[in-house]
Amino acid sequence: MIFHNRYNRSPVPHQSFIWIAEYYDGTYLSEYDFDTKKANSFYHIDKHKLTRFGLIGHGSQVYFDVGNGVFTMNDHRLMVSYQTKQHEYPLTGRAFLYNDIITYKDAVSDVNLLLAGAKQGRFNDQIVQYNLGYKKNMALLDVNINFQCLLSIPYNEASFLAIKITSDKDLDGKLIIRRNGLIVDEIHAPLKAQHAGMMNWEIR
Repeated sequence: MIFHNRYNRSPVPHQSFIWIAEYYDGTYLSEYDFDTKKANSFYHIDKHKLTRFGLIGHGSQVYFDVGNGVFTMNDHRLMVSYQTKQHEYPLTGRAFLYNDIITYKDAVSDVNLLLAGAKQGRFNDQIVQYNLGYKKNMALLDVNINFQCLLSIPYNEASFLAIKITSDKDLDGKLIIRRNGLIVDEIHAPLKAQHAGMMNWEIR
């Protein structure tokens, strides 16, 4: 298993992080092959065999378990739930299949108009943030919730969870963030039916 084997460096110099799709049979697909450096397509990932999906690079591993949606960042496990006065709804840690995976990069491109006509050097593209996560529709007790959670890694800033929740009924509750099983934050987050609630939580 690649995440157990402590792979934590990108095999290509032009990209700090690459995605890794780890399968239940011990095989994996990486964004770039470690030997040939050849690129693989995200659309070739077999979601039916997927057990973990994540990023490696800069000496770090960030991934989530497809079987429960729990994120692991350098051995720290991050879990999310939503709590009202009546119930606590676990949004991660359930025996669901979180295989509607998402990954993308934020990039900027600078242009130097003084170099008009030059084929090289005119545009300077730079990746400024890596993102991975999933979206999941789940029926929890008396409510249906659409949950999207992304772990974002920007350059020169703290990593954060970008959380988006939509409920089919009004809820007055709070988001509960746990690290390694212990509550590290509680955020009041009332939800209006059929309206998305979004927040970014800085990982600490």
